[in-house]
Amino acid sequence: MMFLLDLAGMIAAALVTLLLFLLLFERGTLYRTSSPVHQLDDASRIRILTTILGAPAQPIDSLELLTEGFQLYESQLVAIRSAKQSVHLESYIFYPGRWSDAFLDALCERARAGVNVRVMIDAIGSLRTPKSQFAELIAAGGRVYRYHPLQWHMLLRWNSRTHRNLLVLDGRVAFVGGAGIADHWGRSEPPPWRDCTVRVTGRVVSGLQAVFAENWLECAGELLVGPDSLPLEIDSVEGSAEQDTCGLAVGSTPTAGRSTRARVLVQFLLASARESIELCSPYFVPDFGIRRELLEARDRGVRVRIVTGGPYSDHGITRRAGRRRYGPLLAAGVQIAEYATHMMHAKALVVDGRFSLLGSTNIDHRSFGLNDEVNLLVLSTQLAVQVQAMFEEDLSHSQSLDLTSWRRRSWGERIMATLGRLIERHQ
Repeated sequence: MMFLLDLAGMIAAALVTLLLFLLLFERGTLYRTSSPVHQLDDASRIRILTTILGAPAQPIDSLELLTEGFQLYESQLVAIRSAKQSVHLESYIFYPGRWSDAFLDALCERARAGVNVRVMIDAIGSLRTPKSQFAELIAAGGRVYRYHPLQWHMLLRWNSRTHRNLLVLDGRVAFVGGAGIADHWGRSEPPPWRDCTVRVTGRVVSGLQAVFAENWLECAGELLVGPDSLPLEIDSVEGSAEQDTCGLAVGSTPTAGRSTRARVLVQFLLASARESIELCSPYFVPDFGIRRELLEARDRGVRVRIVTGGPYSDHGITRRAGRRRYGPLLAAGVQIAEYATHMMHAKALVVDGRFSLLGSTNIDHRSFGLNDEVNLLVLSTQLAVQVQAMFEEDLSHSQSLDLTSWRRRSWGERIMATLGRLIERHQ
């Protein structure tokens, strides 16, 4: 009997070891376009993206880039208080504090007024937020769910999180970006986390509403198809954005084959660049496919500039895991700078001064292979100019890296970078 128990224990240990090995060292999906796309015009790029992503290009009426915590929170609170039919909020982080209290007050008021208030927060990202935080909202008629809660039947999905930060009002106004809801985005001292969110109106909002509806179905078992969620007619009630402005609302969830639309979108945009790439990502851990695309862009004369997290990054190992792969990029003339004054959390990509990508996606394996993400791709010179101005401002607060200093990294950093391999997929 003891022999059988010992044998069962050894088998169980071997299975756990195998599962851990597969979790940490499974190779990620390789990405590359089947033919060159950098000579395509803008219309062709949009047509291809709508096909491969399954997301239609839809008109945009107005766009507003919000870059400061106070600004982006106040704008969202005004929009919530103005909602007439529905408020849909999905957030990775919803921490107790001044700003979450302000959001809850606005949500409760709308729920009491008969507005459908639906809230999703991530079970891990908002682990510190107690259930009691939402008691008043639930009592007022609001509905709150935690995405992939820590329960036994969710064991196989514990590492799959919603990293989306999305707010949709009446199916007509939406906010999408990198900021969750916590005081470190909206404080005065120390400096708030650097981030950006875009406010958008127009038919493209229906695509963002569909992204919310995807995870709401999983949490609540409910299809959002009523007029409060998907208005059949969306009138242009605000000043129109520039002529021919359009956008793609792109939700991203890992497939069984481990590919994601977020990664397809980023890969294609980098491959299609003809003139310039400006990339802002707090966590920049480029795998083989991303590095290859950036190097090929440099080979055809594209200017490539990247701003990423620096010494104030909240994930030091991730930062070092990314730095270990900078060498060939720096040697090829890619400009990489680390934000040097405080925590930088903005996610933005501008290609050729016309295509702007804003949302929740980082350039790392979690965003590309594990998380649910949401992004808004906009073809608009006007917005691109604003995002580039934001990029230039961030660059002015950053420390540029060079190949010589990169080669002189300390042994301590190299050891930490080796540990960081555990969060990568080995390509």
